[in-house]
Amino acid sequence: MNAWLTTLAVVLLSIGSFWMLHRLELEERSAAARRQHEPDYYIDDMVRRTLSMEGQVANVLYAKRLEHFPDDDSTELASPHLEIYNGTLEPWHVVAERGWVSSGNEVVLLHGPVEIWRQNKAGKRVYQVLTSELRVLPKEQYAESDQPTTIIAPATVSHSVGMRANFAHERLELLNQVRARHEVVKPQS
Repeated sequence: MNAWLTTLAVVLLSIGSFWMLHRLELEERSAAARRQHEPDYYIDDMVRRTLSMEGQVANVLYAKRLEHFPDDDSTELASPHLEIYNGTLEPWHVVAERGWVSSGNEVVLLHGPVEIWRQNKAGKRVYQVLTSELRVLPKEQYAESDQPTTIIAPATVSHSVGMRANFAHERLELLNQVRARHEVVKPQS
């Protein structure tokens, strides 16, 4: 009789252990599903203004669609357009197909064709930069790319592989394989 009770106890413990293991696996799968990279909210036609410590507009970010992901607190952007102000009336414009913003908004990665430009007071583009895969640090007013880059300025067209932009000091640096063409513009009589 003791052997029969011992066997029954072992069988019941085995069934209980199997049931507990099965429940733990289900809970782990459920937790893993919750941790997947799924957005918790989205905004269409988003506009976000960031102010400097002095209360001036530092930058403005537009996007056709913003999706926030809680697992890493990142944000993905469709058709982002960033305006970077550096104390002047005319901002630098940065436009791309897609973008990704890190938690805390310290880093913005722009994907696909990227266009950077600045206009004069008359609304004419003075500088234009064409590249792809741009990394932007909005607080530092800095951007960089290691991709082929074309810079179009008055009377000059430059090509390089890689560039750095310091918007705060209005400086563009070409990194590798730089080629430039300078055109002399004749004054109109």
